[in-house]
Amino acid sequence: MQTTGNKRYFQLIPEKIIQNISGIEEKIQPKIKGYSRDNLFEVVSIVASQTRKNGEPAQLQMTYIKKLVPQGDKYLKALIPEIIQRSGNAVKGKTSYQYNFSPQYSCKFIRLQLNNQKLIFRIMKAHELKNKAVSTSIRGLNDQVKYLNKLTIDEGFNDFINDSYAIETDKYNSVLASATRIQNKDIHHKVDDTSGRFHSNITNMAKGLRPFLLINGESLVNLDIKNSQPFLSILLLVNPAKVAFLTKNQAFAMLLQTLKVPQKEDVTKYIALVVNGQFYEYLMTEFANEGLHLTRSETKVQVLRILFARNRMPKDKTNRKARQIFIDKFPTVHRTFSKIRGHEKGNQFTNFKRFAILLQRIESHLMLQIILKRIYKELPGTIAVTIHDSIMTGILTNRVETVQKIMIDELFCFVGYRPQIFIERSV
Repeated sequence: MQTTGNKRYFQLIPEKIIQNISGIEEKIQPKIKGYSRDNLFEVVSIVASQTRKNGEPAQLQMTYIKKLVPQGDKYLKALIPEIIQRSGNAVKGKTSYQYNFSPQYSCKFIRLQLNNQKLIFRIMKAHELKNKAVSTSIRGLNDQVKYLNKLTIDEGFNDFINDSYAIETDKYNSVLASATRIQNKDIHHKVDDTSGRFHSNITNMAKGLRPFLLINGESLVNLDIKNSQPFLSILLLVNPAKVAFLTKNQAFAMLLQTLKVPQKEDVTKYIALVVNGQFYEYLMTEFANEGLHLTRSETKVQVLRILFARNRMPKDKTNRKARQIFIDKFPTVHRTFSKIRGHEKGNQFTNFKRFAILLQRIESHLMLQIILKRIYKELPGTIAVTIHDSIMTGILTNRVETVQKIMIDELFCFVGYRPQIFIERSV
């Protein structure tokens, strides 16, 4: 793989906007003094590059758009509602309006190279200032940020996208946007205050793009904890008090400190299946025995809904049946997790969402504060960046197995059981 240069900058424009640009400009140009097509396209590209999976709208702050593009607010307003649609509500300091393309301009994105160096410099400066604004949230994770800032992507991703998403426009656009942001050196990173998770360009990226990622020109391999969420949930069955310090609610912390779980047969069975990496396969079989035929990925979706949904039987027939089978097979586990989920009222730290948040905070603590820091300390110069419950590392330094061993050691020490770490080879 060849390293992609970082001097080029690409804009993402819906194909239908390019086809109708003359008519669009006739309407917009008189409204904006000093009109520039580069500026117009950049505002369009901001919406395109921020559009999320399945065509979900992009949440954008008007102040940020103005920093990126001269008179960016005027260009955006001129595009609404014929070309761009605005939805949702804006609450200062909390939420922003959401933007997406109107149905008549909903189509595949085309990449155009921007040659306006003055505008490119302004964009790069705005990105730099934005990352500085969130620097306090990533304190202590400077090594990870250092490697992410050196992230590039091989040009081969173009063929992959065209071959894999030829007829899936929303997915095509989402994956193309992920790749283009890396090409444009639009590297973002932030620690979520709720879950403690580290979010970056690679945490919500399609898995198919990972083989094309490079850091310092080096291809990467991903080390993933098998059955991650069920594996971490073992702690809540054997030693819930150990993770009480990770909660953000005193009453919840007290519950965990005093919770005693009887080590009955179903608890032992649950732990054994999870540790051996057979939990989803076991449930697939049990579901099938009851007439519920699901794939492994479908089973995983059902399990996550069983673990993290409200303490009531769901309306969805498939999930209701799956949950009942889980209850029948693991009654003590179900009762314990129901206590941890708690009530429906209150905020996310006191209602049923607190279970999922707690597991995410356990995951974040282990990956960011323990495993990643040990890797950097014991293996200086080793590329290591997190994707929530996995770590991507370089393949040329021959330290993949050592990184894997560190992950296993620390997870075993904290959880009390040996995890299975799957090595997802990129090449």
